[in-house]
Amino acid sequence: FSPPMTSDRSARPVNSAFSRRTLDAAPLASAFEREGYLLFPRLLTRRATAQAQRAASRLLRRRHASVPSGWLLGLHQRNQPEPQRWVERIAADPAVARLVRALLGGSRPVLVSSQLFVKRAAGRADDEAAPSSGEVPWHQDGAAGGYSLAIWLPLDAIDPTGHNGGLAVLPRLHASGRLPSEPCEANAASFDRIQPEALAGHEATAVRYALAAGGAGLHGPLTPHSSPPNASGADRR
Repeated sequence: FSPPMTSDRSARPVNSAFSRRTLDAAPLASAFEREGYLLFPRLLTRRATAQAQRAASRLLRRRHASVPSGWLLGLHQRNQPEPQRWVERIAADPAVARLVRALLGGSRPVLVSSQLFVKRAAGRADDEAAPSSGEVPWHQDGAAGGYSLAIWLPLDAIDPTGHNGGLAVLPRLHASGRLPSEPCEANAASFDRIQPEALAGHEATAVRYALAAGGAGLHGPLTPHSSPPNASGADRR
């Protein structure tokens, strides 16, 4: 579901992190409640996207050798050697704060977690490529109920065919609540994979994200989501 965006310049975010086509939060809340996700073809400005891409590349180059390059956690936290303020600026932007607050039923949003995930190209020669290149199974997020959501912000374009391992969601299935699952290991991480029988008849409704760098997808914790292997030959962030 791709919601409309308005052109109210008076509501333009003060830090210019977001496109001048600002978000009209009120009608999006009902769409999010119904579908379990929202897509924004362009959320960051091109300048802000380029800044985020450079910051992510710099962070990956300068990370400690003990930190896997496929998945970096807690980017914004002040106890990090180099807190990533660009992440905090995006989360604190008035437009996104207003949107998230509407989607959470009026609760004041708090940034709990920030992550940089690199979907490695399958078949790369280096040894660390394999753990983050493969399939991530259908799963739901943590046990925070309806009071959390994820903002999924690609720094590289997402192929609508899934060729470079972009995200897919199952619309409206969040209304069924927490689905039966089983522990599994994928991409060097632990997931509670949804049991296949709970997905019967639903996988045909999957929506694959097709987003340019700087677009965004939002989904709730109960919205099933997954991603295929990255077969494109190039890493995706």
